[in-house]
Amino acid sequence: MTADENVAIMRRGYAAFNSGDLNTLVELFDEGAVWHLPGRSRFAGDYQSREATLAYFGQLAQQTGGTFQAELQHLLADDEDRVIGIQRSEHFHDLYAWDEFWA
Repeated sequence: MTADENVAIMRRGYAAFNSGDLNTLVELFDEGAVWHLPGRSRFAGDYQSREATLAYFGQLAQQTGGTFQAELQHLLADDEDRVIGIQRSEHFHDLYAWDEFWA
């Protein structure tokens, strides 16, 4: 895939996450995906598989009444077709506050 195609996939993934479009997330995430969440909260740790990652997303939605959003701010692509997404999610500006919130 080209960098432009990967950027489009990333945008689609963020839109699906924010709208709760589970079918698209299942399509986009590899079965062997690993999601790492830093910190010491009850959610912290590694989610090993697409199923575990999507279950974590579901917990976020349930615990926040569906209000949790990940705001995609920038996508950076290089000549190797790699893409990095920079997002803003309210909790990550202060990881310890996030831990305390979920304690």
